[in-house]
Amino acid sequence: MGDFRSIFPFRRRATLAAVAALAAGAVVSAPIDAQTPAPAAAEMRRDSTDGDRIFEPTKLHRIHVSISPAEWAILQTSSASGGLVRGGSEYSQTDGRVIHVGSGFGGVFPWVRADMRVDGGDEFKDVGIRYKGNLSFRSTSAAVPLFANFKLKIDQHGTKGSWDGEKTFNLHAGVVDTSKMREAIAYTAFRAAGVPSPRTAYVELFVTMPGLYQDTPAGLFSIIEDINKNFLEDVLPPGTGLIMKPEGLRGGIQSYGDTWASYAQTLRPDRDATPHEQQRVIEFAKLISQPDVALFRNNIGKYLDVEEFLRFIAVNAIILNTDSYLGGSHNFYLYLDPSDDKFRFIPWDQDLALGARGGNGIDVMTPYRGDQPLIYWLLDDPAVMARYREILKELSKTVFTQDLLTFVDGLGRVGTNRDLSPRAFLAGRISYLQQLVTSWDAK
Repeated sequence: MGDFRSIFPFRRRATLAAVAALAAGAVVSAPIDAQTPAPAAAEMRRDSTDGDRIFEPTKLHRIHVSISPAEWAILQTSSASGGLVRGGSEYSQTDGRVIHVGSGFGGVFPWVRADMRVDGGDEFKDVGIRYKGNLSFRSTSAAVPLFANFKLKIDQHGTKGSWDGEKTFNLHAGVVDTSKMREAIAYTAFRAAGVPSPRTAYVELFVTMPGLYQDTPAGLFSIIEDINKNFLEDVLPPGTGLIMKPEGLRGGIQSYGDTWASYAQTLRPDRDATPHEQQRVIEFAKLISQPDVALFRNNIGKYLDVEEFLRFIAVNAIILNTDSYLGGSHNFYLYLDPSDDKFRFIPWDQDLALGARGGNGIDVMTPYRGDQPLIYWLLDDPAVMARYREILKELSKTVFTQDLLTFVDGLGRVGTNRDLSPRAFLAGRISYLQQLVTSWDAK
């Protein structure tokens, strides 16, 4: 399997002390141009990158969106299902309108045109905006059309420019996570644990649509960094590998045979895979599915960044996100990194983390449900299980500590109109983890 000791290459690996210090002095409302980043904020990242002025977890921005009545009417034709092509892809209608098909339930989300102003400064004409989400969209109401998740894309219709180097943004209204904290907490914990993860901040969204809305507050949104070329170049350079967003898996990554088309429809790569990438995916999946334990143990480290994966599943298990790879279905990105030809996992959709769906039989020491061969066979290896325990001990001292709770308290002071914080649940998980690792030392 090789030496588990590693130096984490992932930029923006946060130290929780720095994050907590930043959160403790959270500014409830201020445009980014009026702020000078505190030393704690600068400590969260190693280098200056695109989005640094946007993504600080306790920062609150204001975005004003203006949409014409005609475009608004088209936006309201969005539906939770009925897509005509593979989920996660897009197609153009005869009139040129681009339709996005949701990755999970096959929702139909037309891109419409709007104008956007950010923090009272940067203005962008003719940007793209659409609804997004699976359960979150199904849980919305047509009677409250501003209480929904949105995707904004500055260059969707050819508009030039960017907001601090970024062009695509995910705005999450808290339809499912009414505390509007779970994603910020989860992604911060992942980054602090050495797992490549998106950054977050907060946005107050205002909408103008003549005849219906005039700079009307839509509420407080989480803004989530997009997993795209910018993200990969910054966090996993050179960032030119194959990124996939699997959907509808049963039991995680497993073999679908020898034909790439069988994999592509479920793994959903963002571009055409090269012959080498196709072969690498197929070999990885076959290794996971074959029954020879010795063969698995001797070769899995050639395909998978085992250290990163153990940290990925450890954090998911501690924050009890069963709607993740632990459940074997979706809500993660799989990246084939050309720097070493290995697969790495990137978390996504954390709005059901922190016990929102209960435990469903998942425990930190058995972090999977049902048929999950990759996690099962890894932790069945005594050497890997020993390393997994070491990681849990480390995380109990460096990530899941009082500093994380201080960070949560800081989040709660940003914006308004939140429901109950998951702080109490997180405190319980931290206590559980501390007791677990202490019990090992007592034996």
